[in-house]
Amino acid sequence: IVTVVSTMHFFGKIDFRTIHKPVEGMWKCVASYCNSKLANILHVRELANQLEGSNVTCYAVHPGAVRTEMGHSFPQWVHWPLCFMQLFSRDCDAGAQTSIYCATEEGIEKLSGRYFMDCHLSEPWPQARDDHMAKKLWEFSERLLGLTT
Repeated sequence: IVTVVSTMHFFGKIDFRTIHKPVEGMWKCVASYCNSKLANILHVRELANQLEGSNVTCYAVHPGAVRTEMGHSFPQWVHWPLCFMQLFSRDCDAGAQTSIYCATEEGIEKLSGRYFMDCHLSEPWPQARDDHMAKKLWEFSERLLGLTT
């Protein structure tokens, strides 16, 4: 299982009072994106714990800055900074390489639940390495979805 995440998780925080509520406005949407990427990494960590011994592995993958159509729906004032950033970004084929690596590379099974960037094991920011928070988020998600007994 490969989950695409982002280094933007650095700016993320998990607030259980607001995590499932919709947001409005550009900056709140950006914050929500950062929060979701942190949640994705924590989810992968706990999923790896849940799947331990099953021969199913999972990885959190940062593809790098990839040129996509994502910014086209942003306000006009954001387009210039995005155009500048695209000078330093990767095409989609290059951005997919770490996902392909984690999905196909033999011998990395013991690294299930970990974070990869540029086809290498990497360390996410400290808040994304919190196993207690990962478990708490997992249990919160189960309750929110009605999956607990």
